[in-house]
Amino acid sequence: MCGIFGIISKEPIEKNILEKATRLMTHRGPDDFGTFTKYYAAGTMQYNVGLAHTRLSIIDLSPAGHQPMANEDRTIWIVYNGEIYNFKELRIALEQKGHMFKSNTDTEVVLHSYEEWGVDCLHKFNGMFAFGIWDEKNQSLFLARDRLGIKPIYYTKLNNKFIFSSEIKSILQIPGINRQAELDGLYSVLLLLWVPNEKTMLKNIFKLLPGHYLVFKNNNISTHKYWDVHIDIREDFDNNTPERLFELLKDSVKYQLVSDVPLGAFLSGGLDSSAIVALMTQITDQPVTTYTIAFSKEDQSFEAMPDDSKYARLVSKYFNTNHREFIIKPDIIKLLPKIIWHLDEPIADPAAINTYLICKSAKENGTTVLLSGMGGDEIFGGYRKYLSVRVDNFFRLLPVEIRKSLADGILGNLSVASANRGYRLFRWAKWFARSASPYSFLSYIRNSSYYSQFEIIRLLNSNFHKVYQELFPIKQFYDLKEKIKNENIINQMCYCDTKMYLPCLNLTYTDKASMAASVEVRPPFLDHRIVEFAFRLPAYEKIMNFRQKYILKKALKGALPEVIINRPKAPFGAPLRSWIARDLNSLIEELVSEKTVKNRGYLNYEYVKKIIEENKSGKEDNALRIWAFLTLEVWFRTFIDSDGSSPISL
Repeated sequence: MCGIFGIISKEPIEKNILEKATRLMTHRGPDDFGTFTKYYAAGTMQYNVGLAHTRLSIIDLSPAGHQPMANEDRTIWIVYNGEIYNFKELRIALEQKGHMFKSNTDTEVVLHSYEEWGVDCLHKFNGMFAFGIWDEKNQSLFLARDRLGIKPIYYTKLNNKFIFSSEIKSILQIPGINRQAELDGLYSVLLLLWVPNEKTMLKNIFKLLPGHYLVFKNNNISTHKYWDVHIDIREDFDNNTPERLFELLKDSVKYQLVSDVPLGAFLSGGLDSSAIVALMTQITDQPVTTYTIAFSKEDQSFEAMPDDSKYARLVSKYFNTNHREFIIKPDIIKLLPKIIWHLDEPIADPAAINTYLICKSAKENGTTVLLSGMGGDEIFGGYRKYLSVRVDNFFRLLPVEIRKSLADGILGNLSVASANRGYRLFRWAKWFARSASPYSFLSYIRNSSYYSQFEIIRLLNSNFHKVYQELFPIKQFYDLKEKIKNENIINQMCYCDTKMYLPCLNLTYTDKASMAASVEVRPPFLDHRIVEFAFRLPAYEKIMNFRQKYILKKALKGALPEVIINRPKAPFGAPLRSWIARDLNSLIEELVSEKTVKNRGYLNYEYVKKIIEENKSGKEDNALRIWAFLTLEVWFRTFIDSDGSSPISL
């Protein structure tokens, strides 16, 4: 895993700036560093090319894997981040066509695949990747991102420059870049905690979408889709079986065990991570190393958090893994600005901290690659919000007066304090009742949002009001729904989450937080063959009555202990309410003060104050809303008020 960076410019490229921008990503690749620069003059066109790379050595640790890497005649150059798991098969096919190799890397296979098949090479790759290829003969730059968006790539065009990078902070180091907040991004972070699709929190800096490639030629940008998630329900009982799913999962895990450095796995004790560990133990003869973290008992008791570590220990004992469990109490004030700097965007999900801490612990114990169960919830219907919409169908049968009474009365008056005494189900019911709508898809959006229409209007400063239905993030949901409007609501929700929630939140924070610790994370569930399998299934194979991940549980029967298959879904949570009430209390008073909020000018301080006070009194659980306020303010201080070259001090 690596950091990639590149510039195409009509102006000379200062090598010290190229190096400075790329070295900000040394955490992504501490093992090697390289640059390539060249001046071209073709007719009236004169321009400079600069490529840079920082390497985390995973496959072929020798100097032969150095990047930027060129083909034999040095007319095609690549900077590459990722892993192509079927690179050995592709190499054999390329050698049969006469290609010569000087390394054992998958990077060189990508390079020669492009040389042989052009942009069609993308259809041949099984893996996670983001890369840039400079084609000297065609005088063009080719950028590509993997099908599901596991690896990130950002780009911008500034006057006579085109710039791309694995991380936004590196782009910001180029002179002339205007660091201006994108208001659509602000609305998105408040409403969803993340920014969907191409936009980022910075104006004119964009994400290349999953399953897309970009060509920059003659100072023009063109983007193209080469793969998409297609809902193609087939009653194909020979191929859409639990047995077939198990075979695909096992093959995906086998592919992703290829590594020349120590490899292990996340283990939360949930269904997905346990499934990966189970399959790893079937494939490899060596004991599997597993990692889990647990927060201090003080924090867990404050949160009424479930103790997932006991399930992880159960799975570890069942499969005789080399288990590492870390009990932690992080210095959250010190860690917060560091994590936000690594994230590049104000992603307001504390799960990024969990990911960083477990990856850091794994790295300190000699593990560089971790397999993860990420993706199973999105493609097989594992989130509680999917069940909420199913329950919503029954809730709508109740008379309006009873529904309103439940939402505003009994459940509306349920305090967080009472929920902490063991009524976690009621906390979910309260959220559900407030999110319920006459329309299932609107219920899904409300379940994915942290403010209602009425609340978001009260939260925003009057100068920044928009009609709720026209807010950028809401429009993205409806645009996706339009493509699949005739599908079952369960498949609609899985589709939207796989297209937006997965790449823009979960995969983004996983990549950034793991690479902050110089660790590569691989998600076997997101092998595109498994995703395509999942979207050929009718909805009842995902949620049968009220049993979620129905076909996945059938596929894993006999491979996992029944207690793991049947345990309730548990979130990948952090003791956020404990942090806000204790460790971060004084920081909230400083960063979300009346003066700070009014100086930024985006939010209505009186409503912000109400949110904080209701959380403090226990009337509402507003922890994630407050975390978003903190995240945004630290982000503004890091990337708008400062140049983004380092984390700020709090």
